[in-house]
Amino acid sequence: METRSKSASRAVRRISSQKLRASLSATLVIVASGCAMQAYEPAPILDEDFGAFSAEREGSSEDGPPGELSLTKAAAWLRNRGPRVREAIASYRTALAKAGVSTPWPNPAIAVGPEFGFGQGLNKVVSFGSLSFTIPISGRLGRQDEVNAALAGFARADALATFRELYLDLRATYVRLAVSETRELVRKDVLEAARVSLAVANDLVVAGGATALDVSLFRLEHARERSRVLGARMERTNAASDMSQLVAVRPSRLGTLPESALPELPEAVPSSKDLEVLIVNEHPRLFRVRAEYEVAERKLHLEVVKQYPDIVFGSSFGGDVGSRGTIFGLSLGIELPLFDRNQQAIAQARKRREEIRTRYESEAHRVLNAVERARANVELASAQHQILRDDVLPAGQTNVSIAEQSVAAGAAGALQLLDAERSLRQVQVELLEAQLAQHLAWSDLEKAVGMPLVEFGSDPAAEGRVPPEELIREDRSESEGVEK
Repeated sequence: METRSKSASRAVRRISSQKLRASLSATLVIVASGCAMQAYEPAPILDEDFGAFSAEREGSSEDGPPGELSLTKAAAWLRNRGPRVREAIASYRTALAKAGVSTPWPNPAIAVGPEFGFGQGLNKVVSFGSLSFTIPISGRLGRQDEVNAALAGFARADALATFRELYLDLRATYVRLAVSETRELVRKDVLEAARVSLAVANDLVVAGGATALDVSLFRLEHARERSRVLGARMERTNAASDMSQLVAVRPSRLGTLPESALPELPEAVPSSKDLEVLIVNEHPRLFRVRAEYEVAERKLHLEVVKQYPDIVFGSSFGGDVGSRGTIFGLSLGIELPLFDRNQQAIAQARKRREEIRTRYESEAHRVLNAVERARANVELASAQHQILRDDVLPAGQTNVSIAEQSVAAGAAGALQLLDAERSLRQVQVELLEAQLAQHLAWSDLEKAVGMPLVEFGSDPAAEGRVPPEELIREDRSESEGVEK
């Protein structure tokens, strides 16, 4: 009798062990079929990559030898290879990668294991298992998708704004480069004129028409002009380096500027009202903050729906210790939001939205102040350039003409003619500096407004302002969807 009881007990344990193994096998099959894991692929930064970056600055074979550097060409380099443009686009791709994947449902939970029975007449093992699903009923998955899409939209807006800002910087740098080249040429002409004046003064000393002090003064001026030529060359080098930094091309590969490198400046400055219209529609910083505000809106909506709990649906199966039957159960549960209703996150998200609205208001005040200042500087720089061009320069030319006539008539000496010529050269330099100040004032006004205001002959209709293709592709797809 006892032997039959032990045999029956071993048989029950064997059957229970088989059920447990079957449950574990079924669970592993379900998990393996539902989990498609992605493998890790390392991509280290190698020392050889730095050499590739350096070689890239030499330009591609399509660029050919350095030729004429138009603003359109420089803008194309900025668009395709500008380091900061690439960084902004890379950030946009990162945000877009997350937004391109829908927020998944919560993973189901599976639990399996054995149950052990002990006691009088009980000594057996039975298997049990449970499967539960979390069912979101608040729509938080859709709201999370909206947040991810808004973050991708913000990254795109940031990339567009960054490109616009860099393009305006490129225009200002192009002006600096053009004026610095002109300044260097003018300084070389002034240096040559100073050399001629010094030679004439030396001849006058021999003839008794000048003193050693006069010659010393002309020698001092000649030495100072030599120094100023080097200073002008340094400014041109710095401008070329700034251009190189924007477009990732070596300064030696930039090429030469066309004769019409500088733009034709408008005769009148736009009114403040006209500029305000441009600011609302075009300013990069305001555009960026508006996109950030949209993210705050979506995040607040997400936190509001998170206060509603999810439903948990579960099932369980297993045996009963002491019997051969199988028990199957179903459960339906929900978390009671009695204490935690996501109050902290909602309050923070609501204040975050107000914070960004306040930042937009502050940014608008800063932009308006910058526009007012830049507009006033344009008017003052234009007036200064006009005085030098229309009054000072003709007066200097007249003085040289009078001195030449006086020398021919014997009423003045050669030193007076040389002094008049030296004064005219300084006026020409001042006129050039005023021209630079006027162009840079317009560049500052463009940056303050956030869009081009003057037209370059080497970039007609501001074609260079077209953003990278990857950033405008979304606009095209959206417009095509509306047409359909």
